[in-house]
Amino acid sequence: MPISRLPRRLVAIASLAALVAATGCTPPPKLVVQITNARDQIKFLYVQGNGQGVMKCQVAPDGALNQCRDIAVAIDD
Repeated sequence: MPISRLPRRLVAIASLAALVAATGCTPPPKLVVQITNARDQIKFLYVQGNGQGVMKCQVAPDGALNQCRDIAVAIDD
């Protein structure tokens, strides 16, 4: 193997390893499947990978979402 090709291969291998590490460690996205709201709060039912959950947020007067947090619920199919 010529010496000039060695750095290119090392860069390619390092780039591939960095890409796998960067994408392999991220959780799947949360997909919102239902939204409910009342007064100054809103709840999102979401699916993330094989799981699902509910996130509750406070709605500010300007419409911004504040104090978002997951809440414990039992979802029966």
